[in-house]
Parts: sequence; structure tokens; C-alpha cells
Amino acid sequence: MVSIDLHPYTLVVSSFIVLALRNFISFIGKNSVQEFVWSLFVKFGSRFGVSKSFIAYSAKKEELHKVNKEKKAISAQDQYAKWTKLNRQSDKLSAELKSLEEVIAQNKNSVNRLVGLLITVLTTVPLWFFRIWFRKSVLFYLPTGVFPFYVERVFALPFFPSGAVGLTVWIFAVNSVVSSVLFLVSFLFETKPPFPELKQKVEEVKEEKTSSKPELIEAKTN
Repeated sequence: MVSIDLHPYTLVVSSFIVLALRNFISFIGKNSVQEFVWSLFVKFGSRFGVSKSFIAYSAKKEELHKVNKEKKAISAQDQYAKWTKLNRQSDKLSAELKSLEEVIAQNKNSVNRLVGLLITVLTTVPLWFFRIWFRKSVLFYLPTGVFPFYVERVFALPFFPSGAVGLTVWIFAVNSVVSSVLFLVSFLFETKPPFPELKQKVEEVKEEKTSSKPELIEAKTN
């Protein structure tokens, strides 16, 4: 049987990195990561010959734009033969673009599946491996007398001696801290509510004053 023995410090750092990455992806959203990778694939994939569909799609789209522009510049009644020829070219290019769009959509689905699989491999598989293989490993010990006995027993869950901290409690603590930090950071990117418009309030006060003046005049006349 293969024996894998990691230093507790390595387990602490490795699990922290995996959990931080997992929480960050959950914070920004899996779809955002997939869209970012797809944009990189579109930008650099065609340059290195990864996919010829993007080059063909760009060329066909530019050619269709020129054909449609030329078709609009002539009269269908005065130059019927030329207009008909351009119309057939336009229909043919539109059909080719539609087929290329289907190919690109299939490529995007493949990239999204690959990114999803990579996210699972990086953020889920290592944690399950750590939990199974190193479930009995003590990561570190708490200083004696710092925490009450019942707190030490909680930190020692599920089956460690009092004062020891295992992977289960460490994963729970890291998840709590990282998620709280990301929650606080999210406030920096939230849109602030607009301040009340003082100008509008001043105009409302003026309207109230002007509306009350006729009543004062009528009272004086009476």
C-alpha cells in the first residue's frame, strides 16, 4: 500500500489555499470564471491555430457586411441581375455563418465543461483526499490553559485528544473566516444609494410658501 505522509504545516497551507480558491470561485460565480476562460480562448485560441472557426467566422461576417452594403447601394429595379447575384451571396454567407455559430457554440460548451471539471478537480477532490487520508492527523496543538476545557474538546472533534486540532475543525474555521472576509469585501463593490436631492426639497418649500400667501392675503382682507 502506498504511504503518503505530509507535514502538518503542508496540510494547513494546502487546505487553506484550496478552501480560499473554492470560496473565491463561489464568490465571483462559476459562470464568471467560464466566461473569462472562454474570452481568453476566443482571443488567443485562433492566433495559435487552436480553432479555425473564429477566423472563418470573422472573415465571413466581414464579407457579408460588404455584400449587404453593396446590395443597398444599388437599385433592385435598375440593376436586377447584379442585385439578385448579391442577394444569393448574402443568403449563402448567412447560412455559412449560422453553421459556424453552431460549431462555436459547441466549442464553448466543451470549454465550459472542461473549466467546470478543472474547478472540481482543484477545489473538491483535494479536500476529500485530505479528509479521507489524513483524517487522523493532528495539524497543531493549542497552548495549554488558553481556552477552557469544553472549548478544547470542541476544537478536538471528532476524535482527537483535548488540545489538538484536526482537519475537520480547521476546514470549518477557514471556511468561516474566508467567507466572512469576502462578504465584507463585497460591500466595496456595491452601489451606494443616491443622496437626497436638496434642490428638489428647496423647490418644494418655495411652492408651499407661494401657495400659503394667497390664504394670508384673504385673511387680511377679511
